[in-house]
Amino acid sequence: MIKDKLENINRYSINREFEKFKKAIKLYGDYPMDLKLPLKAIPLEYQTKDFDLTKFENHNKNIDIHFIVEGRELIGINRFDNLKPTMEYDEDNDYQLFEGEVKETVILNTGDFLLLFPGEVHITGGKVIESTTVKKIVYKMPF
Repeated sequence: MIKDKLENINRYSINREFEKFKKAIKLYGDYPMDLKLPLKAIPLEYQTKDFDLTKFENHNKNIDIHFIVEGRELIGINRFDNLKPTMEYDEDNDYQLFEGEVKETVILNTGDFLLLFPGEVHITGGKVIESTTVKKIVYKMPF
């Protein structure tokens, strides 16, 4: 797991796909929700809430890059071996859902990014103190 401000992204080197991501994202100053980069991008907008502890997810093939365009959210983290699977791994869509307890939390604010590697099971959309609107983009990067 790596959490930092987007302005510090050049500190990190993961793989060739991440290098492409860094170059492309530096071309933009306002980071619109429809930002097109060389990775699968999922723009999201939602209200934060108390965690639904049946919605942990894990990916085996991709690193998730969560980038907060606007807002603030709490993300819960755990290891998959501490959780109970609620479905079989979906290889075509690279995800598996789990239920269990949050062991660690990370707060993301506007301009923050979070890289979650395979095995770092996560649950998103948690409220920090009160419910707020979050606008974010989740990029899927091959591991």
